[in-house]
Amino acid sequence: MALDVTVPNRVSLPNGAWADFRPVSDITERMRRPIKKLSTQLASHPEFVAAVGQAEGKELTQAEQLALAGAMGDAFDVLEELQDRLVCAAVRGWSFPQEITPDGLLDLPSAALDELREYVRPYQGALNPNFEPTTESDSPIGPSNA
Repeated sequence: MALDVTVPNRVSLPNGAWADFRPVSDITERMRRPIKKLSTQLASHPEFVAAVGQAEGKELTQAEQLALAGAMGDAFDVLEELQDRLVCAAVRGWSFPQEITPDGLLDLPSAALDELREYVRPYQGALNPNFEPTTESDSPIGPSNA
C-alpha cells in the first residue's frame, strides 16, 4: 500500500472510487506549513509520544487501536487534523463530488478516508524537516558530532 511519493500515482478506493496523488515535489509551501505545525504540536504531547512508544512495531487489533487513541487525549484531535491536512496536500484529484478540503473529507465514506490516510503516511516524513544530526560537511550549519 506504500506509494512512491516522488511520482504521480492513481489508487483505487472502495466502491470503485479513485484518487490521484501528486509527487511530493508538487506540494506547495502553503500546503506544507500546516503539516509542519501540526507535526510539531503532536510531538509536544507526552500522551502521544507514550502511545506511539507502546504501539511501535506491533500489529494492533481494532480494540487496541481504540484504547490507544483514547489514551492520547487532546493529541488525538491534532493527529486527526494532521492526517486530514496530509490527504489534502497529497491528493490532486478524486472521483468524489466534494472539494479536496478538510471539510470535504468529512463527507467521504469512512473506508475511503481510512485508505487515503494510509496512502499518505510516507508523505509526512517527506514534508517534515529532518532534525537528525548530520556528518555531512556541506550542511548549512556544519557537521554534527552527535
